[in-house]
Amino acid sequence: MGLGHLRAGTSRPDQWPFPWDSTLLLYTDGLTESRDATGDFYDPVLHQKGRTFSSPGPLLASIAADVRRHTNEARDDDMALLAVTRTPRKPTAPPG
Repeated sequence: MGLGHLRAGTSRPDQWPFPWDSTLLLYTDGLTESRDATGDFYDPVLHQKGRTFSSPGPLLASIAADVRRHTNEARDDDMALLAVTRTPRKPTAPPG
Protein backbone atom coordinates (compact mmCIF):
# COMPACT_ATOMS: atom_id res chain seq x y z
CA MET A 1 0.00 0.00 0.00
CA GLY A 2 3.01 2.26 -0.14
CA LEU A 3 2.99 3.12 3.56
CA GLY A 4 6.32 1.53 4.46
CA HIS A 5 8.05 4.89 4.66
CA LEU A 6 5.92 5.75 7.72
CA ARG A 7 7.57 3.07 9.85
CA ALA A 8 10.71 3.73 11.83
CA GLY A 9 13.69 1.61 10.84
CA THR A 10 13.98 -0.85 8.02
CA SER A 11 12.09 -4.04 7.53
CA ARG A 12 12.89 -7.18 5.61
CA PRO A 13 10.38 -9.44 3.93
CA ASP A 14 9.57 -12.73 5.62
CA GLN A 15 10.67 -15.85 3.75
CA TRP A 16 9.52 -19.45 3.98
CA PRO A 17 10.71 -22.51 2.08
CA PHE A 18 8.57 -23.64 -0.87
CA PRO A 19 9.64 -27.26 -1.46
CA TRP A 20 9.13 -29.16 -4.72
CA ASP A 21 5.62 -30.62 -5.13
CA SER A 22 4.22 -28.24 -2.52
CA THR A 23 1.13 -26.14 -3.17
CA LEU A 24 0.70 -22.58 -1.98
CA LEU A 25 -2.91 -21.47 -1.47
CA LEU A 26 -3.68 -17.76 -1.48
CA TYR A 27 -7.17 -16.50 -0.70
CA THR A 28 -9.14 -13.42 0.23
CA ASP A 29 -11.06 -12.92 3.46
CA GLY A 30 -14.23 -13.95 1.64
CA LEU A 31 -13.13 -17.55 2.19
CA THR A 32 -12.50 -17.42 5.92
CA GLU A 33 -15.42 -15.10 6.60
CA SER A 34 -17.95 -17.43 4.95
CA ARG A 35 -20.44 -18.41 7.66
CA ASP A 36 -22.79 -21.31 8.12
CA ALA A 37 -26.38 -21.02 9.40
CA THR A 38 -25.16 -20.87 13.02
CA GLY A 39 -22.61 -18.14 12.27
CA ASP A 40 -19.49 -20.32 12.34
CA PHE A 41 -16.72 -19.17 10.01
CA TYR A 42 -15.28 -21.50 7.38
CA ASP A 43 -11.85 -22.86 8.33
CA PRO A 44 -9.99 -24.09 5.22
CA VAL A 45 -7.33 -25.86 7.28
CA LEU A 46 -9.89 -27.82 9.26
CA HIS A 47 -12.03 -28.68 6.24
CA GLN A 48 -9.15 -29.73 3.95
CA LYS A 49 -6.91 -31.35 6.58
CA GLY A 50 -5.43 -34.67 5.47
CA ARG A 51 -6.58 -34.32 1.87
CA THR A 52 -4.17 -34.42 -1.05
CA PHE A 53 -4.68 -33.16 -4.58
CA SER A 54 -2.85 -33.96 -7.79
CA SER A 55 -2.83 -30.34 -8.95
CA PRO A 56 -4.20 -26.89 -8.03
CA GLY A 57 -7.46 -27.30 -9.99
CA PRO A 58 -8.96 -30.08 -7.86
CA LEU A 59 -7.92 -28.27 -4.66
CA LEU A 60 -9.69 -25.09 -5.74
CA ALA A 61 -12.78 -27.01 -6.87
CA SER A 62 -12.90 -28.87 -3.55
CA ILE A 63 -12.67 -25.66 -1.51
CA ALA A 64 -15.31 -23.89 -3.62
CA ALA A 65 -17.72 -26.83 -3.28
CA ASP A 66 -17.04 -27.10 0.44
CA VAL A 67 -17.74 -23.40 0.98
CA ARG A 68 -21.01 -23.74 -0.94
CA ARG A 69 -22.00 -26.60 1.38
CA HIS A 70 -20.83 -24.74 4.48
CA THR A 71 -22.87 -21.64 3.65
CA ASN A 72 -25.80 -23.48 2.07
CA GLU A 73 -25.07 -21.32 -1.00
CA ALA A 74 -25.89 -18.18 1.04
CA ARG A 75 -22.58 -16.31 0.84
CA ASP A 76 -22.64 -12.53 1.01
CA ASP A 77 -19.00 -11.73 0.23
CA ASP A 78 -16.78 -12.27 -2.78
CA MET A 79 -14.05 -14.89 -2.61
CA ALA A 80 -10.85 -15.23 -4.64
CA LEU A 81 -8.62 -18.32 -4.58
CA LEU A 82 -5.24 -18.94 -6.18
CA ALA A 83 -3.23 -22.14 -5.85
CA VAL A 84 0.30 -22.62 -7.19
CA THR A 85 2.20 -25.90 -7.17
CA ARG A 86 5.98 -25.90 -7.44
CA THR A 87 7.05 -28.63 -9.80
CA PRO A 88 10.60 -29.42 -10.91
CA ARG A 89 11.55 -28.13 -14.32
CA LYS A 90 11.87 -30.95 -16.83
CA PRO A 91 15.33 -31.14 -18.33
CA THR A 92 15.53 -29.99 -21.91
CA ALA A 93 17.55 -31.67 -24.61
CA PRO A 94 20.72 -29.79 -25.56
CA PRO A 95 20.46 -28.00 -28.92
CA GLY A 96 21.76 -29.66 -32.02
